[in-house]
Amino acid sequence: MATQFATRDNKNKITLYLSPTQSPPVTPVELREEITPDAWNGRLASITKTASRYHKQMFERVWSIIAVLAVIVVPVATFPLILGALNVFHLNSDPTGRTTTNHVLEARAISFAMVVGIALVFLLPIAVWKYIGQREVSSMLKKWEKADKQGRGSIPMSTWTVKSPGLLRSNIVLTIQLPPGTPISSFHVNAYTPAFVNPPADADANYYYPYKSSEPGLPRMSTIGNVPLFQDEKRGYYGSEQV
Repeated sequence: MATQFATRDNKNKITLYLSPTQSPPVTPVELREEITPDAWNGRLASITKTASRYHKQMFERVWSIIAVLAVIVVPVATFPLILGALNVFHLNSDPTGRTTTNHVLEARAISFAMVVGIALVFLLPIAVWKYIGQREVSSMLKKWEKADKQGRGSIPMSTWTVKSPGLLRSNIVLTIQLPPGTPISSFHVNAYTPAFVNPPADADANYYYPYKSSEPGLPRMSTIGNVPLFQDEKRGYYGSEQV
């Protein structure tokens, strides 16, 4: 099963690895002024749905196994038959009927041609099918880009590109090239956090998380390290004792 995650490099580019079996990731911080959360979720759902129509993992695995077996077994099994047929064909030129080096080379050349032909028979349909899927996704991205430019005018916008699943790759790779500008640091309050970092389950524990994007103003620095700095907070730790 494909794993869904996001990465970012130092070239102002975000790469998301999408999976149709998982919910779309949250809108990246850099794109929140460019696209609404509803539009983000809708576009990612359309991308995964369209690209997934051209990826059938079990079918492709079975097809690949049959192709490998055919490429190996068929030429090996038919080589003696081809060599015998060449001996009969050249019997008039060589009445002794002996197998010559030329006959063996001709048989090997025919076997090699069979390998190439069998590979093309199995690979071409898959390649054309994948190409159609990639073209459909790219066409959808161009429509979105055109609509965004009409709505935002000359404001620089990000550029989206998608790689549909390949024969040996099940992920849908979405690459977003951000417009020139100052990138948000990884230490930004709203920057990405790994999937294993979750918000506090206990509502009362929110007090000890000074950075909360839903609340305006500066963080409550008095809670960092659980060190009480004010008299009313000290009472909770030391009873009625005051300093």
